[in-house]
Amino acid sequence: MDGLFSHASPATGPEDTATDVPAPLVSSVTVPVAADQAFEGMTEYTHLWWPVGKYSAFGSGTHPAFGSGSLYEEAEDGRQYQWARIVQVKHPELIELAFTMLMDQQPPTRVVIAFEEHGTGTKVTLTHDGWAPGAAGHEQHAKYGNWDEILGYYARFMGGK
Repeated sequence: MDGLFSHASPATGPEDTATDVPAPLVSSVTVPVAADQAFEGMTEYTHLWWPVGKYSAFGSGTHPAFGSGSLYEEAEDGRQYQWARIVQVKHPELIELAFTMLMDQQPPTRVVIAFEEHGTGTKVTLTHDGWAPGAAGHEQHAKYGNWDEILGYYARFMGGK
C-alpha cells in the first residue's frame, strides 16, 4: 500500500530533519609537486597560504597551524582557537579532521584531504561531509562552502594555477 499515492510528493520541511542532510562538498586542485611536498605545503605552511583575512576566528595577523593533534589558529596575543581535531593522518596520502571552525555549537563535521600523485603533480581533493541533519546541517553546509576559493590559495602557494 506504500505506493498507493505514489504521485504525491513526500512531505519535507522542518519536521522532517532526520533524513534532510546536505550533500558532501568536494573541491580539488592539482599542484606541480610530489605528494609528500603537497602534504608538507598543506600541513607545515598553512600560515603562509590560508586567507586569514577572510576565514579565521581572529582575523589578519593570526597563524593557523597543524600541531598537538589539532588544526588551530593562534592570535598575535597568544590566544588559540581550535578549528579541528586531527582524526587520522596517513603521510603523504590523507588527513582526516573533525572540523568545527566557527560552528562550535554544532557537532563536528568531517574533512578529508587526500593527496594522489598524477604524472608530475599531485591532485589534492578535499571532501567535507558529516553534516548535522536538518537546519543545523544546512547552516554548516552554507558556512563551509568556500573550499574552492581556499584551495585556490593553497594551489597558487604551491606553484599551481
